[in-house]
Amino acid sequence: MDSFLNAIVSGLVSGSLYATMALGLTIIYGVSQVFNFAHGIVAVLGAYLLWAVLTYTASPAIFLLGAVLVLLFMYYFGNGVFRGTINPLIKKPGWEVSTVLFLLGGGILLENLLLQIFGPRVKSFPTFLEGGITLGPVQISYQELALMGIVLVAIIGLNLFFKRTFTGQAMRSVAQSIPGAKVVGIDIDRIFGLTFGLAFVVTGFSGILLSTKYFLTPHVGWEWMVKGFVIVAFGGLGSTNGAIFAALILGLVEAIVTLYLGAMWVWPIWFAIFLVVLLIRPQGILGGRI
Repeated sequence: MDSFLNAIVSGLVSGSLYATMALGLTIIYGVSQVFNFAHGIVAVLGAYLLWAVLTYTASPAIFLLGAVLVLLFMYYFGNGVFRGTINPLIKKPGWEVSTVLFLLGGGILLENLLLQIFGPRVKSFPTFLEGGITLGPVQISYQELALMGIVLVAIIGLNLFFKRTFTGQAMRSVAQSIPGAKVVGIDIDRIFGLTFGLAFVVTGFSGILLSTKYFLTPHVGWEWMVKGFVIVAFGGLGSTNGAIFAALILGLVEAIVTLYLGAMWVWPIWFAIFLVVLLIRPQGILGGRI
């Protein structure tokens, strides 16, 4: 029972990190209907940029300052990717396939660039909060508590952004109906650019958080990409709440399966659950839009 309770805690921590990863994918698809196959590599890029900053110093102040600068870069990078490449593509016939192929090729290119710059060796982030707490049989580190708190604040902030700000409401309007959004005077290209910028920020942020718990290599982005896809499809394409619930569920499944069957069974059981859900409820557990 002690091991089971600790596995539950570990699953919640992993699920919360997976939720941030899936949200970046959900935001882009929910608004623009573009599926970002470079999603995992974008997360890896954010993590590597911060790791490069931390090679000079590992102080918490530098970590926070570096994270802010990296996320600012990720916003302009995402906005630039849309304006320079995706925007011209979606104005042409067959854009659904061409955007997928472009982003897939861009992800492979970016992965190889990171491989050339940083090398194939595994990188790790320093631990900034030592120690932990014990509640009966359950043990959790201060760093894991901090990660869960950061994720919770980020999710609340995103929800408030989408519901309380003019830009967030405009994104939701575009997600509901592009023609309707045009009728009320919303600049679709501008909203798409802001959406890509925000999604790249969230994705880079998720890569940073995941790298504080797991190891970092240029190739790990594809594993994150597949996990993000399963979570988004399981929760409901375009649904932020669905992505959060699905991530927590699959994080718990991963921890329990690892405890009782071993890590090699995680992927088969993830996909088994995923396929059953799609057969019963093709739109996902909370199908809908942001």
